[in-house]
Amino acid sequence: MLQTDHALISSGAQYAPTGNLQWRPASAAPGKAPDRYFLHKSANYLQQMAPGARLRVGAEEGNSTWMWIRGGPSQPWLGMPVSPMDFGGQGFMFMRLSVIALVTLLGAWLIVRQINRPLARLAAEAPRIGLGDTPDTLEPIGGPLEVQHLTRAITSMANDLHHLHEERTLLLTGISHELRTPLSRLLLALHLPDVDFLEQKSAMCVDVNEMDETIDKFLTLVRSNDQEKIMTIDVRDWLEEMQAIARERYALQISYSDRIPAGSPCFLQCRPLALERVFRNIFDNTHRYGGGRMLIQVTPNAQHIEIRLRDYGPGVSPAHLLAMNLGILPRQSGHGAGIGVRICKRIMDLHHGSLGFENAVDGGLSVQLLFPTDMGKTA
Repeated sequence: MLQTDHALISSGAQYAPTGNLQWRPASAAPGKAPDRYFLHKSANYLQQMAPGARLRVGAEEGNSTWMWIRGGPSQPWLGMPVSPMDFGGQGFMFMRLSVIALVTLLGAWLIVRQINRPLARLAAEAPRIGLGDTPDTLEPIGGPLEVQHLTRAITSMANDLHHLHEERTLLLTGISHELRTPLSRLLLALHLPDVDFLEQKSAMCVDVNEMDETIDKFLTLVRSNDQEKIMTIDVRDWLEEMQAIARERYALQISYSDRIPAGSPCFLQCRPLALERVFRNIFDNTHRYGGGRMLIQVTPNAQHIEIRLRDYGPGVSPAHLLAMNLGILPRQSGHGAGIGVRICKRIMDLHHGSLGFENAVDGGLSVQLLFPTDMGKTA
């Protein structure tokens, strides 16, 4: 409007006492200084922008409200009607503040809701986690990044607690089951006459060794050798040591073959003591059920290193074979509690590898140890 006032004066426009755009002489004093917040601030800004400029508001021609402006002390007033809108009315300001408050409250409610939804679900799942159960649907559902991280951390914690609960149950029930039979035999022998007691001495020693072996297996299952450091070994040299153990301690006849290129070492990153326990378990089963003979084969390629150990026993039934591959081997008469299979699978998981069982075509059980390329490398 100030620019319009300057433009009309510079073009020589004449004074107009009537119409929608009116003029008043510089000596006139139309209206009064605005006292409403919006127009009062506008008047102050106008004076800062153009010294001598003024803005006034007054009633003209009945109920009409006019706004008057001049560009300087010697310039005429330029007026225009602003009715019926009241720019400075309290009702207008209250409406603006109400809209701002409503939008602010709505935004705050949406933000709080996005945060509270995953937190509320975490709180609902907490009792299940405390009981050792693993929530199947505990997944992030949005919200801030920190809440998503918290959800993933609690999910991981729930899985760890569930795993520990299963291991505790397995440890307690397994030890109780496995030790009950030899302890019963020892208790019976203690009530025999002296002569019969001495005759049972060798059998009692066997029972004691069996209990010691059982306890060692269960403790190994719980510990899993996950604290052992990873080392780089040469597969040929390490397997020569395993063959010596198989011959000396398990009286096995060992045959060996590999497809490693001549003069090229084959390296494997592993936990040697933990991996040795896998081989010892397989050697022990071969000694007991596999006919005392074993073939060890090594096949490296760009994807993995495969070590296959095959015995020449009768093999196992399809149902028993499936249970072994699933790691849920139940107790079989004369075959222990299957803890050795669980130990071997746990150790292979530590190596990010896999353990598989299958019956050989011409008889016997074949055990496949597969190590991925990130754990092994050929030079």
